[in-house]
Amino acid sequence: MTDPLALRHEHAFDIRINFDKRWSTGPVYGGASIGYTSIGEGSTVEGPMLTGTLVDYSGADWPVVRADGVVELNAHYMIRAEDGALIYIRNLGYVHRPLRTKGQGPDEEPDVPAYFRCTPYFKAPEDGPHAWLNRTVIVGVGQRQPKVTAEDPPDHSLFRYYAIR
Repeated sequence: MTDPLALRHEHAFDIRINFDKRWSTGPVYGGASIGYTSIGEGSTVEGPMLTGTLVDYSGADWPVVRADGVVELNAHYMIRAEDGALIYIRNLGYVHRPLRTKGQGPDEEPDVPAYFRCTPYFKAPEDGPHAWLNRTVIVGVGQRQPKVTAEDPPDHSLFRYYAIR
């Protein structure tokens, strides 16, 4: 018998987000700063359950960079599916580098490993092949790819999304 509380997941799709502009405020209340990172050209969506592109310049991430080094993601943008359907995505999550816990020395290995996870929410057409996005919990794992040298690809992030069944 299958455990009704067991978590099952399957790879849904990957998104490569190319970035355009980046801004950041100085410290605001609580020592955090507010960022802005807009979606640029050529971003892609590929996978077994969804394929398409991000609509160029259709949105941005408005992250809060907390004083403890944790980044709270809050991104909004549009996907154009391969069949032309427009799908709104709001992506929330947490990102941080390895973190030291209170009392850890600077030479010690950080206790908390790096983390980049998100939970997107979708508004897809009510009828048709993308309606499943309106009723499925999806989780994502991300990886940042900054442009360091002139030969590197543009500044971007990679996301792999899993449908939770």
